[in-house]
Amino acid sequence: MNVELRHLRAFVTVATELHFNRAAAQLHMSQPTLSQTIRQLEDTLGFTLLGRTTRSVALTPDGQMFLAEARAVLERFDSAMRQADRVASGLVGQLRLGHLIGSAIDYIPAILRAFHETYPEVSLEVEEFDFRSPEAGLDTGATDVAILRPPVDLPSGSEVHVLRSEPRVACVSDLHPLAARTEVSVADLLDQPIVAAPGSGTWRDYWLLLDHRGENAPLVVYEAATFEAELQAVASDRGISIAPATAARFYARPGLAYPTITDASWCDVAVALPPRPLPAARHFAHLAVQITSVIPAV
Repeated sequence: MNVELRHLRAFVTVATELHFNRAAAQLHMSQPTLSQTIRQLEDTLGFTLLGRTTRSVALTPDGQMFLAEARAVLERFDSAMRQADRVASGLVGQLRLGHLIGSAIDYIPAILRAFHETYPEVSLEVEEFDFRSPEAGLDTGATDVAILRPPVDLPSGSEVHVLRSEPRVACVSDLHPLAARTEVSVADLLDQPIVAAPGSGTWRDYWLLLDHRGENAPLVVYEAATFEAELQAVASDRGISIAPATAARFYARPGLAYPTITDASWCDVAVALPPRPLPAARHFAHLAVQITSVIPAV
């Protein structure tokens, strides 16, 4: 049967008003067009829905039966459209969050709590990525939004919103000559054997201080995918590493020292979005910026 929603809506409106002119006004159509629409529906169904005289409109018994079903169809359709609008608005659905290990440790719990409270019908899946994937899944489409540490190699058109900036520090063994110092310069570090992230790319180069080295390549003695592996290598005096200042708080342990690098640019923690973000991802990023703006760094 070639019955469309417009036929059902026209019939339900006439059946409710029992007046063609009032129904036509509600539907924003002319009375002749409405009458033609009802006749099309009746012809398709094969029975009469409405009894008409010059003075009145009444439902036939068949029309009374069909009215209940037509209303149910329209209610289900309207409910589906309302739900679809909530999904399209980012109020309902699923969201995949990636975060780079060690990024925003002091902020993530508050951000997640606020997101669950503000968007309770969005199911948030959280995945941690190690130093082999500093893009936290945004480069492959594995995640919809990410908390990471720029600079990273993201697709063109991605958005990066900085949440916090902090100094970089040198992580050294307590046996190292620099361990007794609270501050060091970049020049103090360039000749040191260094522990690096696996792979290649902008992020690895940044933490190797490559922009300060000119033609001199770093002496990479070990590659570590996690903070634990990195710190174990440093504590055993295999080499130094470069880390964010928060590492001195959250990864402090015997055998390590963290002098601040005074002349290196500060590093950032950011929330990043792909070129065409989901509405829920944009909600998450906006909320992350709000939360970090009012919570002081520990």
